[in-house]
Amino acid sequence: MNVINKTETQRLIVTRILRQARARRNTSDIPGFTAAFGARTNVGITQAETAQLAGVSRRWYNNLEAGRSANYSDAFLHAVRRILDLNDEEWEIVYRVTRGRTPTAVTVSPLSGLLPDSIRALVEESQTWGLYLSDYRWDILAYNAKTLEYFPWMLYGINVMEWALTWPEARTQLIDWQDEWALPMIAQLRVHAEEWHHDERLRAVIETVRADPTARKLWDAPNLPSMTHPASHRPRRLYLPRQGGKEFAIRLIALTPMELQSCRMMAVTPA
Repeated sequence: MNVINKTETQRLIVTRILRQARARRNTSDIPGFTAAFGARTNVGITQAETAQLAGVSRRWYNNLEAGRSANYSDAFLHAVRRILDLNDEEWEIVYRVTRGRTPTAVTVSPLSGLLPDSIRALVEESQTWGLYLSDYRWDILAYNAKTLEYFPWMLYGINVMEWALTWPEARTQLIDWQDEWALPMIAQLRVHAEEWHHDERLRAVIETVRADPTARKLWDAPNLPSMTHPASHRPRRLYLPRQGGKEFAIRLIALTPMELQSCRMMAVTPA
């Protein structure tokens, strides 16, 4: 009886956390929400909207919110965390109850320990443009506050390629996702796959990308551009948090720190 009561209590806690998070969520903070679902005057996000942004059926999300046992993937749970903006305590409880263990630590690039303090300060303290640094696997090493105005998902330590190519929310935020974002990025990823073909972490990123059915089709596309970095002369469009359905154009300028030539420093500027 005690086990049953404990299980029921945990289920109710998950239900309460997720319902309260949906009720308080300001959808204007979700890039592309207004363009996808229309303008919203009140706070709160529905189950159906949460499910769509997470790339699952409403029934599957409802199972989670109801506290029902199921084989929920880490990708799905992480998506729910970001969409509903769960705090650390809420996230730990939801993950532990549904997965039976504590959340795994964010993947940290081995190059993060080699990042000179001067370069980290340059990135993190810059206030004019969005600026971030990633390694050749596209794991984030550093970013500034301005970058979060464009890409709030960086708070969660997600790999750039994994987010842009596999997360449903990226396809909501990034306008003309397939041609302007996905195909050029896959072309860059394939170049790195050949150059660092023995790197286990990079192979894991590629496996994650190829596990997504849509991204896998693009990986094998015959019309991939021949690119090793973003084209700075070509603006890309996206939606920003707290800007409704307004489209914004940015330029991505790739730079290489001489002390870490396998990394890239990305400047995100208005176009």
